[in-house]
Amino acid sequence: MKNNALILLFTLFSVVTAGQQNTSDFPVLKGPYLGQKPPGLIPEIFAPGIVSTEHRVYANVTFQRDFEEACWTPNSPDTSYHGGLITSERKNGVWTPPRVIRFLDEKYSNRSPFYGYDGRRLYFQAYLKSNQGWDQMEKFYFVEKKADGWSDPVLLDTIFNKYSVHWQFSLDPGNNLYFGGELRGKENTGGIYFSAYKNGKYKEPQLIFSNQKFGDAVFGPAISPRGDYILFARIHPRGSTNPRIFSIYISFRTSENGWTEPKELGEKLKMDGNQPRIGPDGRYIFFVRTDGMAFWVSAKVIEELRPDNTNYTFPQ
Repeated sequence: MKNNALILLFTLFSVVTAGQQNTSDFPVLKGPYLGQKPPGLIPEIFAPGIVSTEHRVYANVTFQRDFEEACWTPNSPDTSYHGGLITSERKNGVWTPPRVIRFLDEKYSNRSPFYGYDGRRLYFQAYLKSNQGWDQMEKFYFVEKKADGWSDPVLLDTIFNKYSVHWQFSLDPGNNLYFGGELRGKENTGGIYFSAYKNGKYKEPQLIFSNQKFGDAVFGPAISPRGDYILFARIHPRGSTNPRIFSIYISFRTSENGWTEPKELGEKLKMDGNQPRIGPDGRYIFFVRTDGMAFWVSAKVIEELRPDNTNYTFPQ
């Protein structure tokens, strides 16, 4: 699949400047993170008019390790946008206007991207829109960077076929996979799973944070670049005294299979949040507010929550 896989240029930028409708007017953006001014300890909206638009955000922005590409999925009823992957590239130091890219044909939804740390792979989820049977539900795919574009999509591993998976996932630099899902047809198996990658194969996923423990769904895990902490989202149950609908939680790794008791970040962020991401350099945390706008904040916001002796990093 060559660069003509980028099948549609479109305008996202009316929010940047009123009445602006031409991609030739796209602002000159340089530097990592789409050229945005970095936030401090108070969350700020991320890339207004580019990522955070009237089309909202379904799957949060992910960056290639060298910050030469960014990718995300909007959350719009417009079929031109929904279920697609949006990408922007940094060429000669300047970010290009975003484009829609599809690796599977229009019968499939392509979404929830994540760049691998090896710099070669872009992972994503896809499913057949007609949902013809359980085997057509969401699965993990990847494409590899080639000199002339991207490779054809490849199914990540059949070991995940027996899991119902949904929404964002992430990998650490060792290609270990973290995802939200449940075993198909088995009750009380939902939550955050971890699958170790060894000798070119994925191991049977292990449930590390259970829906049962939280009383409702936890999903959208984001593992840090060092593997020393994980973020995930929780839907608070109806009748909860928590003022938020969604909250982001954090847990620190204590050993290869050990984690601290998760703590809510709602008071730190001062707003609802879901779909967390962590930048590839570990400096910033991203999340999506309930209204679908993407925010980011300095990762220093979590440091006072880190218990002593929890700097364990997963072997790379």
